[in-house]
Amino acid sequence: MNGQPAEHLIEIPGGSLYYRTQGAGPALVLIGGGPSNADTLRGLASELAGAFTVVTYDRRGYSRSHLDDPSRPATIAQHGDDVRRLIADLAAGPAAVFGSSVGALIALSLAISAPAAVGPVIVHEPPLGQLLAGDERPAFDLNPGADSSAGSVLDAIATSIGVNRGPAGGDPAGRPEIRPADVELFVRRDAPAVGAYHLDIARLVPLAGRIVVAGSQDGRDFYPYQCALRLARQLGTPLVELPGNHAGMIQHPGEFAAELRNLLPPSARS
Repeated sequence: MNGQPAEHLIEIPGGSLYYRTQGAGPALVLIGGGPSNADTLRGLASELAGAFTVVTYDRRGYSRSHLDDPSRPATIAQHGDDVRRLIADLAAGPAAVFGSSVGALIALSLAISAPAAVGPVIVHEPPLGQLLAGDERPAFDLNPGADSSAGSVLDAIATSIGVNRGPAGGDPAGRPEIRPADVELFVRRDAPAVGAYHLDIARLVPLAGRIVVAGSQDGRDFYPYQCALRLARQLGTPLVELPGNHAGMIQHPGEFAAELRNLLPPSARS
């Protein structure tokens, strides 16, 4: 084993950010989708900790991360800058990054704004509505349902991408660790930020050699897979398929981790 996970807290504009490290080796930051916190990808992190110093964190305002004014909007770029600060606090040089769903958007924004902070970047099914025609975009991406409960909106989002959330208050794979307050913050603040985000693909193209775009083996009929496929084409790179559906990294952490290790260059695995 690689010892107990270590907990950290750093200052960010308007608050503080909680993150956790475990394992040993090159730094690998995991950025989950939906209302993820540092616990959501713990299975995947444990599988990878034998080869990496794995980092998971609570997005700004989630769980153990504090904000002076939780009601303020947040952008994808702001989330990306939070990860930049986290990587700087690691003081371990450029970090490999894996991001899924909204986490993939955060990883892409980080790669564009601070390329020196990252090494290889694996993005799994980024919900880039700009790559789809208007009738292909799900309603939540255009309007996240301000008059509905946060739980019902998240249920609708999960259904639209082929994921069963499971019990109320759970994460998209049915695990109960996601806090209701995080679900509320995701639906009211971060889902609109997803719809508002526009990726500057022209700035990303020079970094294409460091970017791996992935889709889900079981997700080909759903819009996040189509976004990934079109992004890969824009970058001139092949689309890699990873196990399971949009929540495959949660539902099949061992198999998913094995595939992730194969996607990282030897320098990131040594």
